[in-house]
Amino acid sequence: MSFRQALRSRFKGDVKAEEDGGTLVRKGSGKRPKTLVDHKEGEETFEVLHSDKEEDGMSFQSASSHSPQGSEASDIVTGFKDADERAVFENQLTQLQEQLVAVMIENQTLQTELRDYREKSSVDKLRQELEYQKHRNEMLEEKCSSLDKKRSRKVQRSKSDADRRRLTAEVEPGIEITEEDNIGGWCHIYVTEPSKPPKKRSWYDRMWEAVMKVVYDVMDDFSDVPDQEHEEDPDGDPLTVKKLKDNIKRFGTEAKPYLSTARGIYDLLAWKSPPYTLIVFIVYMYSVWVGCFLPVMLFCFTFRLFINYLRYRGWNVTFNFFNPADEEKEAEDNKDLGVSDKFNLVLQVARKVQNFLGAFADSLEKIKSLLTWRHPPASKQLFFAVFLGAVLSCIFPATHLFYVGGLLMGVKLFLVDYLYLRFPRLRQKYDTSHQMWLNLPTDADYEKRNMKSELNRYILPSSRQDSGDEKHETAVGDSMSTDDRSFCELFTLPPSECPLPGWQGGRRCTLINREKSLTAAFKNGKLYLTRSFLCFERTKTPSPKNIVIPLADISRMEKAKPYSWLPGGGMAIEIAIAGSDKPLLLGGLLNRDELFDSLQDYGLFNELPWATGQMPKAAIVSTRNRQHVKQFQNFSIGASYD
Repeated sequence: MSFRQALRSRFKGDVKAEEDGGTLVRKGSGKRPKTLVDHKEGEETFEVLHSDKEEDGMSFQSASSHSPQGSEASDIVTGFKDADERAVFENQLTQLQEQLVAVMIENQTLQTELRDYREKSSVDKLRQELEYQKHRNEMLEEKCSSLDKKRSRKVQRSKSDADRRRLTAEVEPGIEITEEDNIGGWCHIYVTEPSKPPKKRSWYDRMWEAVMKVVYDVMDDFSDVPDQEHEEDPDGDPLTVKKLKDNIKRFGTEAKPYLSTARGIYDLLAWKSPPYTLIVFIVYMYSVWVGCFLPVMLFCFTFRLFINYLRYRGWNVTFNFFNPADEEKEAEDNKDLGVSDKFNLVLQVARKVQNFLGAFADSLEKIKSLLTWRHPPASKQLFFAVFLGAVLSCIFPATHLFYVGGLLMGVKLFLVDYLYLRFPRLRQKYDTSHQMWLNLPTDADYEKRNMKSELNRYILPSSRQDSGDEKHETAVGDSMSTDDRSFCELFTLPPSECPLPGWQGGRRCTLINREKSLTAAFKNGKLYLTRSFLCFERTKTPSPKNIVIPLADISRMEKAKPYSWLPGGGMAIEIAIAGSDKPLLLGGLLNRDELFDSLQDYGLFNELPWATGQMPKAAIVSTRNRQHVKQFQNFSIGASYD
C-alpha cells in the first residue's frame, strides 16, 4: 500500500464524506464548500476545511485525483488563497508523511524484535529438550552396546563348545543342552551345568579390597557436594503464643538446676551451713597444698556422672552437692495458682528478666570501660597487675604460681569475702576491688561525664566558681524546686544553671527552618535562660531535639522577620553561633521586643561580645577552639544542631 492510499484510508476513518454536487464535505462542518469540483469518473476528490475556532480562520479545500494513466496538474482545483498557503500545506503533509513513516518503521522494528524474542525462547526450550534427549539416547546406546557384547560373547562361546558339550553330554549325565527359536539369525543355546563351589580368596585380596574401600570413602568425603535448596525459613518458626509459652516453660525448667547450683555456691561461700563450708574449705586448701586440686575436681565430676547413671538405671539416689529443696517446693506451690496469679507471676518473671539483662549489660559495659581506659585508676591497676603476672611467669614455674594463687584464692573466697559480707563497713574501707568495680562507668555514666566536662567549658566565669564548689552545689540542689530539678536533669546541667527569675516557666516559641517546606519548617517548644545557657525544650524527655546554646558562643543576636510576606516587623530572633554556618531562628515570640531587650541587658551585665558589639581577642581564640562540637543523646549543642 502506498503512502497516499494509507493516508486516504486513515482520512476516511475520521471524516465523513457525503456527495453534494461532486464534492466531499468534512464531518461536523455545516458549511457548504466555496468551490465545487466536478466528480469525474475514476477520480477521488476530498475537501479539508479548518474549524472556525482556529486563530487564523483559514479554510482550504484540496482535491486530488489519480487514475491508472495519471492526470494533469491542471485538473486539480484547490481553494488556496496564494502559493504560500499551498507551500505551508505541502510542508505539513511532508512532515506528517515523515512522522508516519518513522512510526511505521518503529512499529515494524518492535514487531521484529518481539518475533525474534519469541523464536529465541522457543529455540532455547527446544535446544534444552534436544540436549536431554541426546544425553538419554547416548545412555541407551551404551546400554544396548554392552548388552550386545555380552550376548555375542555367549553365542560365540556356545558355538565353539557345542560339539564338545554334545560329546560330553553322553558321558556326563549332569549336562543338558537345549535349543530354542532362532531370532534374527541368532541361535540361543542354554546350557545347564552343575554348580561349582566358589574359589577361596587369599588374605592379600581381602586386605587389598579393604584398603581400596577406605581410599574410595576418603575420596568421596573430599568430593564436592551439590548445593541443596533449603526450603526452611532462615529466621526459624513463626511467632505463636503456644510456641512462646512452651519455650519459656522449657527454658525455666532447664535453667533451674544451673541457677540452683549458682545459689548453692553463693550459700557455701556465705557460710550458710558452717560445717559443710568448713569441710569444703579444708578439702580445697589441702588439695591445693598437696597439688591435687585438679584430680579432686575431676573425681567430683565423675562421681556426679555416676550418680546420674544410677538414677538413669532406676536407682532412687538423691545426692546433690548443693541442695535445691527450696526451688522444688516453690515450683510445687506454683501449680495451684489462678489465672490472675499466673498473670502476675508472668509479670514478675518479665521484671526479673528485664533487671537481669540490665545488670548483665551494665557489667559488660563496665568491663569495656576497664579495658578501654575510661576509668584510668582502675585500668592502671589492671595494667600493673597483668604486667607483674607476666614478669613472674617468666621467672617462676607455673606450678608455683598456681600453688600460691590457689591458696590466696581460697583465703579470699572463704574468709575475706565472708568478713566483707558480714561487716559492710569493713568492705567499704578495705575492699578496693569492689570499690573499683562500683566506680567503673557504664556507657550512660560515661556520656554524662563527657556532657558535664563539655558543659563546664561554656559556663561563664562568674558562675564557674559556684559550680566548682561541691558543697554549694549540694546546698543549691537541696533548695531547688521540682521543676528546676527536672529541668537540670533534662539538660544535664549543674544545679547552679537553673532558669533565671522570670524564665521559670519558659517562653513559648517556634524553631523555624527556612530551608524546609512550610509543613515541616516549624518546631514548637519553650525557651529558657540560665546563667550561662539559652535552652530550647522541644520534648519532655532527653533527646537530641532539645538544644543548648552557650551564651559565650553566640556571635550575633538580632531581631528578624522569618518571611517577607508576613505583616509587621516579625516576631522572631535570629541567633548566630560561632562554629556554625546556619543561624537559629526562633519565631512566634510574644512580646518579642521586651524579650530581646532582656537578653541584651543580661549580655551587657556579663560583658558578652554579642551584646557589647566588641569581640575581644580571647573570645575569638575560644570560638576557634570550639569548632568540633559534640552532640549528646540528651540534647544538642547549638553549633551541632542540624
